[in-house]
Amino acid sequence: MKILILSERFFPEEFLVNDLAAELQKRGSSVEVLTQVPSYPYDKIFDGYRNKLFQTTREYHDIPVHRVRTVLGYNSGGMKRKIVNYISFAFLTSLWSLFFGWKYDRVFVCHTGPLSMASAALVLRFVWWRKCIIWTQDIWPDTVYNYGVKPTRAMRLFLNTVVRVIYWAFSAITVSCPGFIDILGKYTRKKIEFVPQWTTDALPLPPHEPGEKLVFTFAGNIGSVQNLDKLIEAFSKVPRDKAELRIVGSGIYLERLKALAGELHLDNVVFTGRRPRAEMPKLFECSDVLVISLKPEFSLTIPAKFQAYIASGRPIFGCVRGDCAKLIEEHELGLAADPGDIDEIVAGFTDFCNGDRGRLAVWRQNALAFSEQCFCREKIIDRISDLLIG
Repeated sequence: MKILILSERFFPEEFLVNDLAAELQKRGSSVEVLTQVPSYPYDKIFDGYRNKLFQTTREYHDIPVHRVRTVLGYNSGGMKRKIVNYISFAFLTSLWSLFFGWKYDRVFVCHTGPLSMASAALVLRFVWWRKCIIWTQDIWPDTVYNYGVKPTRAMRLFLNTVVRVIYWAFSAITVSCPGFIDILGKYTRKKIEFVPQWTTDALPLPPHEPGEKLVFTFAGNIGSVQNLDKLIEAFSKVPRDKAELRIVGSGIYLERLKALAGELHLDNVVFTGRRPRAEMPKLFECSDVLVISLKPEFSLTIPAKFQAYIASGRPIFGCVRGDCAKLIEEHELGLAADPGDIDEIVAGFTDFCNGDRGRLAVWRQNALAFSEQCFCREKIIDRISDLLIG
């Protein structure tokens, strides 16, 4: 079977779709990818690539990767530049699909950003009549409003129509968070299935014996969505001889957070910058607690790092609401705090630092058991393969 994977991001950008493409090819399918020239998260073209209108490369497991031009400036140019980037990707991939979509038996859309990125599926479905499946990891139109776009009557009408039309192209709809199912049910009558993400890291990690200071680690993109200013403000109220906070990653808010830590004279907050994926297990291994933080508006999201965190066998401090907080509490994986309440975040840090250290070992075992039960890589990819074949 010849499969086309449509994704905004692909190798050398570090996203789970890379592992999925390689595994599907390993299992005997002929896989090709339609994406853009790599630039994330630095908002600049990766070394070794040219930002051409159309090109094909084969740098990852010899998979043909068809790339369209990237519109840069999406980090610094404001919302207008982001919209131009979204429209450009939707138009160029749709144009490419109009000429080459006939080659494929199945189309798998990995939706991690704007839903407009899936526009090419309309061409692939209704021009070439190919079966299309989507794996939604970001919920539209809610995310648009969470980023500050005013939900006027006209805007709601426009976005609701866009969402309904795009999902119309798919014969199977899957979501990475169970909370998405009810939301998407407003826009389509098709069955929606929960298919979680997994982790590709070499896990689980060996147990870690806590020292005098409890080491908290946040790893991931550093932007406004992550609510890290609130996290650092809360951490400043924790005794400095009891805890250290390590922030691993980069993003548009990094310098702002460094300035905030400086203003609060926090010598126990360490910024490592962005680290290669291969180094993450070692960073996790030296940590006592792994931190998830999201603004209150993003209560439906289970971040991809959640799977990596529990697979590593480390307790979680979730400054989140919704499904992610429920999973932490129901499966006893650590502690959760309301991201909108600094006092509650302070209480969470304090509870970790002053509580019985024996709880850490219990939370570790709970995390490993839950990871194996619900986020097994082989089982999830089996399900995706079944959807593609069916």
